Amino acid sequence: MSTRNDPLAGAGPPGRIQVLEKGVAQFHGFCNVGLVWGRGEVLVVDTSNARLGSRAVAGLREQTPDPIAHLVYTHGHVDHVGGAQAFLSDAEQRGHPRPTLWAHEGLPARFARYAATWAWNNEVNRRQFQLPPGVDAFPRAWVAPDRSYRTQAVIDLAGERVELHHARGETDDATWVWLPERRLALVGDLSVASIPNTGNPNKPQRYTLEWAEALEAIAAREPALVIPGHGDPLRGEPALEVLRETARALRFLHDAVLERLNAGQWPDQIVDAGIALPPDLAARPFLRPIYGCAEFVVRDVLRAYAGWWGGSPAELLPARRADVARDLVEAAGRDSLLAKARALAQRDEHRRALHLAVYLAQADPEDGEARALVAGLCDALGEREPSFIARSFYRSAAAQARRIGVC
Repeated sequence: MSTRNDPLAGAGPPGRIQVLEKGVAQFHGFCNVGLVWGRGEVLVVDTSNARLGSRAVAGLREQTPDPIAHLVYTHGHVDHVGGAQAFLSDAEQRGHPRPTLWAHEGLPARFARYAATWAWNNEVNRRQFQLPPGVDAFPRAWVAPDRSYRTQAVIDLAGERVELHHARGETDDATWVWLPERRLALVGDLSVASIPNTGNPNKPQRYTLEWAEALEAIAAREPALVIPGHGDPLRGEPALEVLRETARALRFLHDAVLERLNAGQWPDQIVDAGIALPPDLAARPFLRPIYGCAEFVVRDVLRAYAGWWGGSPAELLPARRADVARDLVEAAGRDSLLAKARALAQRDEHRRALHLAVYLAQADPEDGEARALVAGLCDALGEREPSFIARSFYRSAAAQARRIGVC
């Protein structure tokens, strides 16, 4: 699978184990699994998804027959927790004691929310990962943790100290794992081989500043080896560079938004003006916008501090979008708007053109020419968009426009 289609898979062979040092391995998948052993017990950090969990178990068993003592969820996203049953089944089949499954105390509430909003999450994930209609993109059940903690916990791995630390980053229930004897950090999605995925368009609040703080706390331990939630393992000084510079990038975007808010700017003004990373940070390969992007981070910070209103009085208690679209088309003329949208597209101003095309389709959902223009513009924007998430949503919007019109 190409890097463009699966940006966080890493260079390691998908679905295979990579032994990193004696008693430490990483299972490569869309979500990584960290594996630690050596004194007669195994620690598993994350479990991959339901499809790949059994392959992660098989890879582990290529290395050691030792019983799994502990499973740790770094957070409750389904690509990290979906493979848990495969590890529990392995223990049962081997006659081993059931592993203890650990997570932050906030994780069960996440599972409850997933159950309450299953259909919505299924649809959002289908769009984000470009799955066809009718294909379930979200599981209906998860294995709940046995043990939880609030701020920090210490667990024993056959006499070896394993620390669990709470963080807020992509989720509010994040855990990073530290093994001081090995100087090994297993950090989940606090490190994702991209500019961090804050501000996801259809997901709940993420935590930009706290994400930076967590990365700084991990870097302060000076790990010799870091196993990320996505992407390749990190070692030595390059690992510290990734942790520190990613934190610096997040702090820059966070502080830039707050500076503008405190100067009296409305959220819409801040979005329109744009905030980009400084060139030295933007040039870092691990901060490429291949999954999230700086524009999404800015929106995440705005959502955290400034609520949902951008500042336009027309959007405070807005009229129906279809009515506004019909008013605009009636005033400007359908053919005039269509011609203007096409002219903008020819000038490579596809974002502006898409606004006009969407107005046309909202004014008349039966206007096949307008819907085709929306679809074509979304295709063009998706083709050039480096962010996997933005690209996926553009492509999903194109398919929707061709199928049923624009919402």
